[in-house]
Amino acid sequence: MKKGTTVTLFTFLLILSAGMLFFGWMTKRIGEMDDGTYETYQRHYVMITEKEDSDFWDKVYESARQEGQKKGAYVERFGEELAVKYDRNELIELAIRAGVDGIIVAGDEEEETIALLDRAVNAQIPVVTVMQDSSGSLRQCYVGANNYNLGRDYAGQIIKILNQKGARMTVTDGEGNVSGLSAENVPARVLVLTDGNRADTSQNLVLLGIRETLERELGEKHAVTVETAAVDNNRSFRSEEFIRDIFLDQEKLPDILVCLNEVYTTCACQAAVDYNKVGTVQLLGYYDSETILDAVSKNIISATVALDTDQMGRLCVQALDEYMETGYTNNYMAVDTRLITAKDAVRLMGQDREGAEE
Repeated sequence: MKKGTTVTLFTFLLILSAGMLFFGWMTKRIGEMDDGTYETYQRHYVMITEKEDSDFWDKVYESARQEGQKKGAYVERFGEELAVKYDRNELIELAIRAGVDGIIVAGDEEEETIALLDRAVNAQIPVVTVMQDSSGSLRQCYVGANNYNLGRDYAGQIIKILNQKGARMTVTDGEGNVSGLSAENVPARVLVLTDGNRADTSQNLVLLGIRETLERELGEKHAVTVETAAVDNNRSFRSEEFIRDIFLDQEKLPDILVCLNEVYTTCACQAAVDYNKVGTVQLLGYYDSETILDAVSKNIISATVALDTDQMGRLCVQALDEYMETGYTNNYMAVDTRLITAKDAVRLMGQDREGAEE
């Protein structure tokens, strides 16, 4: 009996020793594969982003990740590369349960989202909304562009396009007197593509900026109509189908099409080329991906508005760090924007090529 117990114990110890040796060997191998470098972090932040504008969010995240490394914080792209796909609110719920140190999320004004963000804050997890705000929540900071000024930028380009094209519009002075008539005197039609699934006020502010700037610059009785078309993004390829239908409907084809995100811009550019509408429909885009810059340089897109993605990512992490260290942070941090025309696009593409060669 004792002999059997001794043999069993010896066998167990032998297996345990072998296991420990194997574990030590594997640890050494992993260390060699990683060049022997290990990193520890004081804080764990998560970034929860939209499915749309993938290239845009990739750049924002990379900037946030690098800023986090400088400050001793690990910034995780939460929900990426999982076998199960979760929507944004489900990911916020998971982040709360995981007890992360901070949440960066593209918000909205839906009651469910606001309730979840309030839960996070009440659980001592600071929240920074980025790009889209949840102004009714207890979030600590909103990082994004001034959407009204974004609308003013678009309006400036609309006026420039109309002047260059002979302006199918009636321009009046402040007293309502006609100061310029085109041969046709047909109102120019501007169509703004909006996201029908977004429940925040940012798109309304862009539209307000466009309309008020046109009214101020052209007079109250200007003959430029500004309409909106809400794109439903619930189904795959819905954006492409929706924009394709706009180009196929000759009677409703706008003179100027304004796209408020990267996906719409890319789809509209492709549709303009496919249906031979380059120059017939003037495109105003959003973002500065390689594809969009190439289209701007070739005048397929008249101009595009780009946000400083590097600044956006850095500000998100800085806001969380500031709140964690002091208990306070700015309620709003503005991100710089820039208008990119054909000359700018050629210059930027040249700089990108030089950087790649180096």
